[in-house]
Amino acid sequence: MNQTENIECNSKTGIFIWFGWRTHISHRARLIKQAGFDATCLWWAEEERANTGSLDDLPKIVRDNGLEIDNIHAPFKDTHLLLSENQTERRRHIDLHKQWIDDCARHEIKKMVFHICADYENSPPPGGLLLESVSEIVQYAESAKITLAAENTWRRDDIDFVLENLNSDYLGFCYDCGHDFIRCKKPVEILRDWGHRLTATHLHDNMGVNDDHMLPMTGKNDWPKVAAAWPKDYKGVLMLEVLGDERTRSAEDFLKNAFENLTKLKLGK
Repeated sequence: MNQTENIECNSKTGIFIWFGWRTHISHRARLIKQAGFDATCLWWAEEERANTGSLDDLPKIVRDNGLEIDNIHAPFKDTHLLLSENQTERRRHIDLHKQWIDDCARHEIKKMVFHICADYENSPPPGGLLLESVSEIVQYAESAKITLAAENTWRRDDIDFVLENLNSDYLGFCYDCGHDFIRCKKPVEILRDWGHRLTATHLHDNMGVNDDHMLPMTGKNDWPKVAAAWPKDYKGVLMLEVLGDERTRSAEDFLKNAFENLTKLKLGK
């Protein structure tokens, strides 16, 4: 049944490894696979070290449970430093991104999702320093053959600015539909404009105010509008970035509903 549903989706299916349950990553990976998903993405930050002792253990644990790793999600704390006029701060943050790219290459993970602007409403507009920073990071990714996916967050002009000025086969777009519907005046427009560079997805729903990370079709997002704008040639993973509540339901039940709702979207058909 899962194989048929995946064909209907015109893509492989995935869900973020951190979906709300505080259990060992091996347990989460096993449940994700059992629910029918093909892939996951890894949160590449200190929080996961409590489960294993080392981030370097994560890829093997996940793969041993039968899941593909579509990407790592780079930490986004202090992303504003990519625009910092303090050269030391900016250099440190650029070098962190290079370190994460090295991690991808070492573990044969071909993609990294990253933020290019601060996660607050009055974040500074894009400019030359941001372009210099991202350009250097992209050049490093090119040499490592790692694809970067810039995620839309608070401001869509950051995505416009960077993608308009950097045309690289190793720089694409990660469409976060939850951010889009609560932070853009014209939701889905960014997907229409940059769908040809879509390389990763964060699919989730919300109630129109907060970044709730609900299951698709349980909130107020206009999913038919998303489907109508979806690039027909996208063959990457359809990745959920959703959070459940371990106090109110089982992980198995949540993942079952997550898989069913994702396949019902039929994006790209």
